[in-house]
This record gives sequence, structure tokens and C-alpha cells, in this order.
Amino acid sequence: MIFRALVKFRLQQQIGIMGFFFSSFSSGSGHNKVWFKDKDDALASFRLMLLRKPLPCIVEFSKLFSSIVRMGHYETVVYLSKEIEFLGIEQDIHSLSILINCFCHLHRVDFGLSVLSKILKLGLEPSIVTFTTLLNGLCMEGKMDQVMMLYDDMLVRGLQPNVYTYNVIINSLSKSGKANEALGFLKQMEKVGCVPNVVNYSTLIDGYCLRGQMDEARSVFDLMVSKGCTPNVYTYTSLMNGYCKIERIEEAVQLLDETLRKGLVPDTVTFTTIISGLCRAGRPLAAQQLFRYICAHGHTPNIMTYGVLLDGLCKHGNLEEAFALFQEMQRSTVKPNLVIYTILIDSLCKCGKIKDGKELFSRLIDEGLKPNVYTYTALVGALCKEGLIIEAHKLFRKMEEDGCTPDKCAYNVIIQGFLQHKDPSMARQLVEEMVNRGFSADAATRALLNDFPTNDIPALKTLIGFCEDH
Repeated sequence: MIFRALVKFRLQQQIGIMGFFFSSFSSGSGHNKVWFKDKDDALASFRLMLLRKPLPCIVEFSKLFSSIVRMGHYETVVYLSKEIEFLGIEQDIHSLSILINCFCHLHRVDFGLSVLSKILKLGLEPSIVTFTTLLNGLCMEGKMDQVMMLYDDMLVRGLQPNVYTYNVIINSLSKSGKANEALGFLKQMEKVGCVPNVVNYSTLIDGYCLRGQMDEARSVFDLMVSKGCTPNVYTYTSLMNGYCKIERIEEAVQLLDETLRKGLVPDTVTFTTIISGLCRAGRPLAAQQLFRYICAHGHTPNIMTYGVLLDGLCKHGNLEEAFALFQEMQRSTVKPNLVIYTILIDSLCKCGKIKDGKELFSRLIDEGLKPNVYTYTALVGALCKEGLIIEAHKLFRKMEEDGCTPDKCAYNVIIQGFLQHKDPSMARQLVEEMVNRGFSADAATRALLNDFPTNDIPALKTLIGFCEDH
């Protein structure tokens, strides 16, 4: 999940061109843009505009609204838009399209559609920007049926989709598991003379890669190259991530080599993707070698890179190397966070090094980090395993006292601890709590109950049966 997020983030940086397009289209050319240092500065300018006689035209207000949109204050634009309407200033297609954009960012695309209806009633002609903005809003909310209806309406009105319009749809279809439909839109682009760009192709490739459909992804990659569209580092990173997901690590490494040979500069996300793939393939020491390579060649690992390598080393029993890496982090500018501590504590506990795990847990708190439910549960489970059930229960209670609410996993771990140590009375109390919180027993807890001979177990089984039914 972490690396899917990483690759997705990098792809979104490409698609960020569209985000800029949506947020600033109303500003016109660069020299017409209006910039403010903050929202208060923009609001002060708005109030001064209202004092002018005659009032400025809607074009001037649109420039101000665009600037506020770039700062991300969408609610403010909605409010100011209502205010100028109250003053009798007529809005145009530009200002109303800005308003639609704001509603979409506020996840109220229904209001955006109402503004489109208003545009049509006023006899104004919606532009491709208007429709693309609405399509993007509908896609963000996953309303693909409405996306297709609006797309058809746009075509009926004689508006030709551009690369931004197509990418909104291709991106949404790809992310929702409909990459084949997205491919249809890519081919449609070519038919109408709209040349797909690297973002269009990379978006579709990423959609296939995220679902492990590497033959299809590679086919789109080859099509892209045959059309003279040069892949960039994000395209290659998506492919590498896809091959890593299906454990074809050699092909991922070959792509990294190809990227370097073509003079492209892989970034930290690219290298982290390969490190993750090597760890998943059971080759943490090879991952460590790659880590050393990127450090030696001027790349700065981020917290995600450290976390993935540390996790890989721990999972494959390389605790000595993991702690050396942890100490290296402490000396670097990238300081260990809660995730790093939790990985190490969990690994120590699983190896039976409970004393070291407790020591690291205390150090975490000394560093000002607040343990989460995963950190607590790892240590609670280890204490139970070592027979320190009273200490485990105290820590379990401390978890909630510290504002960290136990989840289903935490309850099952402590309940199993009491069942394993022949204390059905306390187990029953905890099961009642678990049931009241809407959690259910897992397979391990149920198995322990089935093997338990005491008279208190029927009541426990009844409670757990109730929980399973609800």
C-alpha cells in the first residue's frame, strides 16, 4: 500500500499540470494574473474593489477569484461570488466556471451541475474548461455514469475534448479498474486528431500496473514509443512498480537499468520502488546494496525509503543490519518516526527480545512520539507470549488511558493471552467489552475457545456468537 501511494503520488505530480489548469484557467495569460500574499490580503483587495465607483467589471473580480482559488480557499470564493451577485454584478462564463471549480473541490459537484444549468438558462455558452472541470468533479466522486452522460452532452454541443479532458476520464477509469475502457478513450483521442501526451499514456500504464496487468501495461508502453511519445521517469517507475507487485523483480531491475542508460534521472520514489520489490522478493541485502548506491550517487533517501528497507531487513531476520540502519537514521537529517519505531519493536517482540522491545518503546516516548494501536498491540502480544499477562493487561489499559483506543486486533491479542493462561473470567470481561464496541473474535480466538474445557466457556461462546451475528 505504501508504494502504491508513492507511485500514485508521482503520477499525480504529472497530472498536477491539470490541477494547475483547473485552478488558474480564469487568470488569462501570465501577465494578467493577480497575486496576493494570503487570503486576508485578497479579501482586503475585494473590499476596496467594492468601494470603487463604478464597480469593477466581472473580469476584474474573476482575476481576484482565481488568485484565491490558487491559495485553496474555495469556500471564500463561493461566498464572494454570492456577494457580487447580491450587488447586481452580472457573472460571465469565466466567473461561473471558477465557481463550478470551487464546488468540485469542495466535493459538491451537485452544486456545480446546478451552476451549469444556470449558465444554460442565462444563454451563455459553456466552454471546454467548464465541462472538463465538471467531469473532473464527477470523477473525483466516482460518478462514472454521470461522467459519460456529461461527456456525451459535451459532444452534442460541438465541444471537442482536449488532452486535459481525456486525461480526467482516462485517469478515473484506470483507477477504478476499467483500464480497458480507458484504452478506448486513448484510441478515440487519436481518431479525432487529439494527440495523446506522456501523461495520458502514463496514466493508463499506471492503471494496468496497479492491477498487475503487466502485458497490457507493456503493450501501451510499446504503443507510446511507436507513436514517438518519449516515456519519462514516472512512466518507468509505474512499470517497475507493476513488475515488483507481481514479483518479477528482474524485469523491474532491467527497467531501472534502461532508465539510467537513456539518461533519465530516477528519483527517490523510483529507487524506493525497486528497494521495496527486492525486499518483497526476499532479497533485503540486495536492497541494502541499492540503498548504498543511491546514497553514494547523491540521492537523499526519505523516510519511506528507510522504512521499506528496515521492514525488509527485519522480516527476513537481518536485525543487526536493521539496527545499524536505525542508528544511521538517528545521525542523519531523516529522523526515525513512529512507523520506524513500530517496525523495530514488532520485530524485536516476534524474535522474543521483549526486554529490547520495551526499551525501544520507552525511548519512543522519550523522543516525544506517541505510540499508536499497532505499537501497543505488538508489545501487548509479546508480553502475553512471555507469560507476563498482568503486565500485558496493564499496558492494554494504559493504551486507552493515553488516548489510543484498542481495535479488534488488540482485543483479540489480549483475550487470547488470558485464554492461553487459563483465565476465562478476565477473557469474558474483555469479550464483553469487545462485543459492546462492535468488534468480533478472529479465527485464533475461536480456535482457543473450542479447545477450552472449562464451564465458563459456553457463556464466552455465546458472547462471541452474538458478536459474529452482528
